[in-house]
Amino acid sequence: MASRLPVVAIVGRPNVGKSTLFNRMIKKRKAIVGDRPGVTVDRLETECVIGGEACVLVDTGGIGESQHGEMQAAIDSQVEAALDIADAVMFVVDALVGATPVDHALANKLRKAGLPVILVVNKAENANLASEFFALGIGEPQPISAEHGHGMAGLCTLVANTIPKYDIQDETSHEEPLASVTVIGRPNVGKSTLINAWLGKERMVVSPIAGTTRDAIDTDMPYHDGFIRLVDTAGQRKAGRINDVIEFVARVKAVQAFRRADVAVMVLDGAEGIVEQDMRLMHLAQEEGCALIVAVNKVDVLSEEAWKYYAERLDFRMRGLPDIPVFRIAAKYKKGVKNLLQYAVKAAQANAFEVGTGALNRWMADAEKKQYAPSDSGAVVRLKYATQISTTPPTIKIFSNRPQAIRASYKHYLEKSFRQHFKLPGVPVRIQFAKSDNPYEAKVKGKAKTANEKRHQEKKRKRS
Repeated sequence: MASRLPVVAIVGRPNVGKSTLFNRMIKKRKAIVGDRPGVTVDRLETECVIGGEACVLVDTGGIGESQHGEMQAAIDSQVEAALDIADAVMFVVDALVGATPVDHALANKLRKAGLPVILVVNKAENANLASEFFALGIGEPQPISAEHGHGMAGLCTLVANTIPKYDIQDETSHEEPLASVTVIGRPNVGKSTLINAWLGKERMVVSPIAGTTRDAIDTDMPYHDGFIRLVDTAGQRKAGRINDVIEFVARVKAVQAFRRADVAVMVLDGAEGIVEQDMRLMHLAQEEGCALIVAVNKVDVLSEEAWKYYAERLDFRMRGLPDIPVFRIAAKYKKGVKNLLQYAVKAAQANAFEVGTGALNRWMADAEKKQYAPSDSGAVVRLKYATQISTTPPTIKIFSNRPQAIRASYKHYLEKSFRQHFKLPGVPVRIQFAKSDNPYEAKVKGKAKTANEKRHQEKKRKRS
């Protein structure tokens, strides 16, 4: 990319409508929106077009109030980080509440930052309510209603005129990440700590409070001659325990993250046992097409004897999954994290595996020779030929004389055989079956059609 996209950060007190504005501007519900303060904690960012200009829009956690307790300092640091990379700021205030002391303090902070600031007065269905905010001294207030869309056209035009211009023609190529790595796991197992260890900085809010991460946050990390996309997902609980709308939406967003990832790193807590929710998440990642790696975190607290018992239990619980690699790490001390990342990139590349038709059919013939498909009520089931129809995950279509008769157990056998033959541990394999063409079928149908036509013509001749 010849020049980077300009960055626009949305800042303000909690519950003034920053995430609602974010969703309105990108025209989709990406940020989680709730009717209580403190819903957004981490930065959430996305590329979009505002007023005809391309930019990166950044949503931030509410800043400046104490209801978050010990987390407020972490949230403040995230806003500071957003300001560090921003080219312009949308400062959002609440028309119904009026200008608060916190708003004045934030206005002073933004003036010192020296960035272009657009003062956005949200919930201003009555535009006259915006006049009070002239007292903040950071420019003309822009009255809008993010929820209902009032005033958005004018705001988008103002943002487009404020940010540096980005010429899309300057972009010589659209860069794709070498791998998209999604980190999954139950709350408070160390997912954000692992990503911070990879990045070498505190990109994610880390707190002992379970559920700190609610949104799925994408971060690009330089790697060799390209970059890796890291996605930190919200901690997952059992569906029956999700009695909070915010947490439910977070779970949905985590599933969406699985679907766009090449590989999922499942983080387990070595200090705790393995529970059913861990297994459900592993199966879900595979169902969504992610290659899967297991990282057992906090192993520094385990003795060798305790680790041996843990590993045996884990191996037993994963018996229904395909050859999942297991790594021992201590993310807090950055032990084992480098090797884990290197393997994750290799697993992502393996998930994009492509095989030639010749090699594929040689594998299929060998697999069938080792174990034939069970018969269909005495009729022989044969595999005719195979072709690869997609990658990530590798998806194979096999043509058979009796595809409807192939049992699930034989399908699982072929999937395992494919993984082992092409050395793809942890990679989900999809095998579909279709009926093979009968080369004589067209001739038989043609003869029958000709015979029917002759009989029809003969009947017409007799009637006449």
